[in-house]
Amino acid sequence: MTEATRKKEQIVLFLCKCGSNISNFIDFDNLKQWVKEKRNVNALAIGNLLCSPKGKKYFCDTIQNKNIKSVVVAACSPKMHEKTFQDLAEEMGINMGKVAMANIREHCAWVTSDKNEATDKTKVLINAAIKRSLRSENLVKQTMEVNSDLLIIGGGIAGIQAALTMAKAGRKVYIVEKNISLGGSVIKTEEIAPNMECSPCLLAPVLSDVRDDPGIEVITNADVTDVLGFFGNFTVKVKKRARYVEENCIGCEECFSVCPVSVKSDFHHGLGERKAIHTLFPGSVPAAAVIDREHCRHFIDGSCEACVKICPFDSINFEQEDEEMSIQAGSIVVAAGFTDGDVSGIGDLGYAPNRDVYTTSEFERLASSNGPTGGDIQLKSGSRPSSVAVVHCAGSRRSDAIPYCSGICCTNALKVGELVRKSNPEAEVYNIHNDLVFSSPKDFQFYKKQTGEGTRFVRCPDLSTVKISSKKAGDAIVIKGDGFSQLKVDMVVLSTGLKPARDAGKLSELLNIDLDENGFFKVDHEILHTTGTVMDGIYIAGCSAMPANVANSVTQARAVAGDVLSKLIPGREIELEIMTSTIDEDKCAGCKLCIVTCPFKAITFDPEKQICVITEAICRGCGTCTATCPSGACEARHFTDKEIYAEIGGMLNV
Repeated sequence: MTEATRKKEQIVLFLCKCGSNISNFIDFDNLKQWVKEKRNVNALAIGNLLCSPKGKKYFCDTIQNKNIKSVVVAACSPKMHEKTFQDLAEEMGINMGKVAMANIREHCAWVTSDKNEATDKTKVLINAAIKRSLRSENLVKQTMEVNSDLLIIGGGIAGIQAALTMAKAGRKVYIVEKNISLGGSVIKTEEIAPNMECSPCLLAPVLSDVRDDPGIEVITNADVTDVLGFFGNFTVKVKKRARYVEENCIGCEECFSVCPVSVKSDFHHGLGERKAIHTLFPGSVPAAAVIDREHCRHFIDGSCEACVKICPFDSINFEQEDEEMSIQAGSIVVAAGFTDGDVSGIGDLGYAPNRDVYTTSEFERLASSNGPTGGDIQLKSGSRPSSVAVVHCAGSRRSDAIPYCSGICCTNALKVGELVRKSNPEAEVYNIHNDLVFSSPKDFQFYKKQTGEGTRFVRCPDLSTVKISSKKAGDAIVIKGDGFSQLKVDMVVLSTGLKPARDAGKLSELLNIDLDENGFFKVDHEILHTTGTVMDGIYIAGCSAMPANVANSVTQARAVAGDVLSKLIPGREIELEIMTSTIDEDKCAGCKLCIVTCPFKAITFDPEKQICVITEAICRGCGTCTATCPSGACEARHFTDKEIYAEIGGMLNV
């Protein structure tokens, strides 16, 4: 646009009274006289509450009756209604890029007590907006076809619920689980506090629904190895490890009885054993067994094929190989779960394999009907404990282990007493604690129930002073700490906190989403968008963002599914961000500073051209790269250097 053309640009200036919010503090008669001197302002329109239905009609009627090229609105913050006026202008044939706003409410009327000063400041802001509009360029809307499929990383309760919700809406869902079966941590528990509901009873039908749903593809024993693309069009590379058992296996367990190799079971936290060929638990999804290559004698020395001979379905396949998969999906949900806090390095807590000191997760397996003792809570000697102490915050709220409170451990710790008394009603139960944290009224009622049933609560002002000593299993365990005399018990259960999933760091790099200071995935907004991330189309559910109980994990999963369903609709294109940044190839020196500073990972380096390139489908138009670029190659649409300099000039030359 030439200078002569720019001077002839026809602009309509709207002044909004905003009820009395603006009109009572700014001299509108003075503004009218001042506007008459503005040669680029073709018309002045004063309205009240331009954002109201009546105000919007007035806005459109004013534009329709005049030959207008640009619109300046002097009203409230553009954060509130810039899009409102841009959409109205678009309806009237004016490009949204030609709409400029002057914030005369928050910046003038509400903060300047003197009416004359407020009016003078209003003139400055309006003049700046006028000058800016003369330099502004049209913005072009872009749309993109999308893939409405969903990929979920993690097959725990959160991932399962997200998958079922999406599948019920007719979407294709992929679940990628690193373990050999779905179920996550919930499947290891016998009952869920505070209601003490049967965990297998809740999860079994849910697992069956996933198994039988044709819209859900379950990929277990697998890891995500690469993620490319953006919201609506992700390509996810997955490595599926060989099971050495074909999918026609129904998990009949015939092979278990003849397998000569037994090893410690991770599922039982080392408290029980499994065979080299095994399933995770009865009713696993998928049902097929898996062969542990590291311990199987066939792979070690070729000396055993007992499972091959006894299998009634010819399911054993020692030649099976790892499989590389490429999955197309429009959105990704991270439901990677958590790991237990590690107390093995805290000597004062007395945690050792030869003692009756357990973590809460280990105790869960002792109390589970599918656990190593069939649900009969036993000491290592085989007898039942007559006294049990639960130590709260074991390894939590201390700088050398877990520095935070997980928020759900207290309720889980109380469950220990409930399960102990179920096994031995005469047993004494002690809870050694400092503070008690309950996330719901039902959790607090659970606590009151425990006190009424005889559980003793022993307050220790400083839990780091707790010392647990026992020479070996079978000896009385002595507990000492500030605020109480020593206790002697048969068993100690350490209530450990929740840590991020072991592969959280790797997934963070693959997905280009940050971790918070504690190592959990960082959410987009801690109040308004607690399941989203800075990467549009990548969501978080369950314990991936923070420690969460089962109920909250399910709620988050369904919230994520609802968000995805509302955005990724088959056959409908999505509208991309308009005000993205651009890079001038001729000016770019390839210094990569923009790549380092971009919070949305929208910029990559082109090795052939030796320049940086913006993926507009990912860019949010924040302008960080523009401010960082030393050569001026980066520029933000609608906030170009010309527009900003013109705006500054308008403020300095009223």
